Amino acid sequence: MTSPYIILAAGGTGGHMMPAEAVADVLKAEGCDVALVTDTRGEEIKNVMPDIERTVLAASNHMNSGLIAKIKSFISIIYGTVKVWWMFKKRRPSVVVGFGGYPSLPAVLAARNLGIPYVLHEQNAVLGRVNRYAAKGAKAVALSQACTARVPKGIHSVVTGNPVRKQIAKLSNIAYAVPMGWGDIRVFVLGGSQGARILSDVVPAAISLLSAECRQRLDMVHQARPEDVAMVMKTYAEAEVKADVRSYFEDVSTVLLRTQLVISRAGASTLSELTAMGRPAILVPLAIAADDHQMANARIIEEAGAGLVIAEADFTAPALAAKLERLFDDMGDLRNWSDGMRTIARLDAAQLLAHTILGLCDLKGAET
Repeated sequence: MTSPYIILAAGGTGGHMMPAEAVADVLKAEGCDVALVTDTRGEEIKNVMPDIERTVLAASNHMNSGLIAKIKSFISIIYGTVKVWWMFKKRRPSVVVGFGGYPSLPAVLAARNLGIPYVLHEQNAVLGRVNRYAAKGAKAVALSQACTARVPKGIHSVVTGNPVRKQIAKLSNIAYAVPMGWGDIRVFVLGGSQGARILSDVVPAAISLLSAECRQRLDMVHQARPEDVAMVMKTYAEAEVKADVRSYFEDVSTVLLRTQLVISRAGASTLSELTAMGRPAILVPLAIAADDHQMANARIIEEAGAGLVIAEADFTAPALAAKLERLFDDMGDLRNWSDGMRTIARLDAAQLLAHTILGLCDLKGAET
């Protein structure tokens, strides 16, 4: 019997790549042969799916830029589609799975042209542009949220949740730890790949405004852009606050395990990991995110009583400091937010999505 050959196509950000990795682990455990189609940014993420064969495209997203940039983007998608088309002609996949981002579009277009079944997965609470375009013809559009907006009528959708990595899922049953007495409070500032500067500007400044007693309890862990690391370290040092500031943390799950509060953007994969581990959060959605999808993601957290949402326009050092003083004075709200996070976690998302994919495999049609 021929093993299913599954192509995962994902844009080169953690938000696309990490759900793809979680599904890849399940598919490989089921005996599938899995390959990845991504872009140069995805190729640079070496610790995600390092043992999976990769095809790297030059596809890029300049659709919001000027005319010349849009033309270049269009041409890159055409070239990418032709490259993937020939790849699929040499070895026909059983199923192609698009995780969003412009690099997923050539794989989906090639699959559509060759009559290969394809599945789309949407991480956010608003269906992305690539997935909206490709939804017609998809065998299934897997949603992370039942309330996902901008889903075209007449398509077959299933709610699977957003897959989280194995190391996160394994830690999901460990209880949220509230500091005893005057124990340390760990705050994890997670910048993300876009718009991290505002967190590096506002959070350290807000921490500096806290009372001396509060600052003495804090253990800050801060992910900042490389060019901001020195500035952030200097601000924390001047406030006499313990801080570990880096541009990248290899093992986020270990940091989250000992974290009492996360301050972050509202990317879908970050939120999925926070819900899985029950870590309360203050969320600052990226205002320029397409279709304002980060605000839509964050509102789901807020409605579940799992965190606080602050719009960029309201995210100032004095405002944040006032909220932190209240939270740290009585940890009860953070404990309640942790419980709220766990109520909306979908720990079986990777298995549900993999089951949908495997249900479409035509082993007789798969060629090696």
